[in-house]
Amino acid sequence: MIEDYAKHAAIWDWDGFDNSEEYNYWRKYAEQYGKKVLIPMCALGQIGAYMANSGFHVTAFDITKEMINEGKKRFNTVPNLDLRVADICDFDFPEKGFDFCFIATQDLHLLTNIEMVRKAFKSISGHLRKGACIALELVLPKFESYECPVRIFHPRVPNYIDKNIWKESKNRYDSISKKQYIEQIVYIQDNKGIESFNYSVVLQYFERDEILQALSYAGFSVIGEYTDRNKSHWTMSDKDWLIEAIKQ
Repeated sequence: MIEDYAKHAAIWDWDGFDNSEEYNYWRKYAEQYGKKVLIPMCALGQIGAYMANSGFHVTAFDITKEMINEGKKRFNTVPNLDLRVADICDFDFPEKGFDFCFIATQDLHLLTNIEMVRKAFKSISGHLRKGACIALELVLPKFESYECPVRIFHPRVPNYIDKNIWKESKNRYDSISKKQYIEQIVYIQDNKGIESFNYSVVLQYFERDEILQALSYAGFSVIGEYTDRNKSHWTMSDKDWLIEAIKQ
């Protein structure tokens, strides 16, 4: 982790690559269920702002207040977007009856144990209407440990005219604990010189049965398991795992 998260939040979108295809994917997904969308672990809330601008009523939240503060700076004029600071494992908003909730990429893996996942699903379930959908993008544990050497990442599309940003990153995976350790150094170069800060994160991977049991505990019934966003059929050999579940 880092001490000054506000600095990280300010350059969270350091890669200016056009993510509208991903945002449009979630927009179309949500349209199948309704216009009231809940987005946990939203970081700055970029997807939430996109969906709100597309006619949805969006409540998006993140546990890191610096992220939400930065998001409010950027998206304070977006209608029907409510950005909040909250813990996915224990939140209770006045608004209930959401139609659709999603946790994209590997964000759920930031939770450190399956009990936290169970609490998260239960909290989400309490905010969804009957028949609403939760969609999850996960990665299943790999069988072998590995370690990747240091790599340098530059933005695919530079996002700033007043500074350059790049990252050094290394990671390793432990198959026994099912944890992936990611360590980064973030560099910011402007007309004053170069500054840097360290950033580390641990991703916890879960077995399929653990996630399915946690969803069932929270009152969800799985209606689809896929291996990609085209909804290709998931098989036991696939590690990328997308779940579509309905609140009963």
